[in-house]
Amino acid sequence: METIEANDIIDIIGPHAKIGVGNACAEPQTLISSFIKNKDRFVTIEIYGMILYWTERFVKYNLGERFKLKVFMVDRFSLDGIKNGYTEYIPCRYSDIPELFLKGHICLDVALVSVSPPDSNGNCSFGVSSDFTMAMAKSAKLVIAEINHQMPWVYGDNLIHINDINFAFETDRSLPQVYSEKLTELDRQVGGYASHLIEDGATIQIGLGRLSEAVLSCLFEKRWLGIHSGLLSEGIVDLVEKGVVDNSRKGLKNGKTVTTTIIGTDKLFKFVHNNRAVEAYPSSYTHNLVTLAKINKLHAINSAIQVDLTGQINAETVGDLQVSGVGGQSDFVCGAALSKGGKSIIVLSSASTNEKRSRIVPFLDRGASVTSLRHDIDHVVTEYGIASLRGKTLRERAKTLIHIAHPKFRDWLESERRRLSL
Repeated sequence: METIEANDIIDIIGPHAKIGVGNACAEPQTLISSFIKNKDRFVTIEIYGMILYWTERFVKYNLGERFKLKVFMVDRFSLDGIKNGYTEYIPCRYSDIPELFLKGHICLDVALVSVSPPDSNGNCSFGVSSDFTMAMAKSAKLVIAEINHQMPWVYGDNLIHINDINFAFETDRSLPQVYSEKLTELDRQVGGYASHLIEDGATIQIGLGRLSEAVLSCLFEKRWLGIHSGLLSEGIVDLVEKGVVDNSRKGLKNGKTVTTTIIGTDKLFKFVHNNRAVEAYPSSYTHNLVTLAKINKLHAINSAIQVDLTGQINAETVGDLQVSGVGGQSDFVCGAALSKGGKSIIVLSSASTNEKRSRIVPFLDRGASVTSLRHDIDHVVTEYGIASLRGKTLRERAKTLIHIAHPKFRDWLESERRRLSL
């Protein structure tokens, strides 16, 4: 491992390169800042990643001519890039992303990663992002690491030895801080209904966003919950500290909170640091169906943009515009079906924010993606209740989904149901 200064990466990488970047709160911030500062020295750079908080700066400084983003998830940071053509979306299950790098479907020149300082054995932890960061590092021609003294040490299959890092420099800066949004009364109503489906002793998978946090906020009366989730958020920390989550009945990794990506603030990062009760693994393990099938009562809780009257789920697009991604939803929806006592639960508000559009629709918008198949979904939850779909005919599904739709749209949905002969 050779020690460098941040600006040295420009000469190391060269004007043309394919680069993989650490995910979410593990983005190497100083390295990315050097990219932006020296943008005129690049010609064509392809950057692969998932949640990239620095892309807001990417847009601000109009780097689209030289830098092309190729992402596994679209969010508010990368949406403008999708609209303007310099960001492209790669559809892929979260479980399969590491193999894209390891099997050479995506060949990287450089992996830019953020890691913890090395331990006495020379190992650094990937900290808050072990999902596909290790795969990028193993497959890239060069590994350039930002060794950040504020990166938590997280246990699990989450390490890289300093001998496997080509170039590195040290920083001591806060990780990106992602604060929970304030919950609305509607959020709490959705969370309350969803909590009725969560059994004592269940193992929870949950996503990012207000509705996910709302569900977590309604679980404090539960007992013996476990966590096996692609995401670890601060709402989970509160449940652990209150003794609601003890991971005692998972059946796999008992006593351990298992994740692959950790997104939050310093409160969360301090919780996971050197905490032997928390383990992080690549998404090829955490989201693998063989892994998920071994977990007791896996309750997969995910969100949606639209649900049609047969139970098809669109969690990715508004019309034909990509606004999100597959993420781990399809992995965990299918994994819950394989788990003994498992459930797949979809949560969403019944209508758009301004109540101009129903989120329960006769059929998905033209060009919309089908993220999860109708035969894989057990329950759909809105602020008006729970629609249980398992074992129901298409007509029965449509009727129960209309029952939890916004009252403003129920007559329209009923007429559409009749027109479609459902």
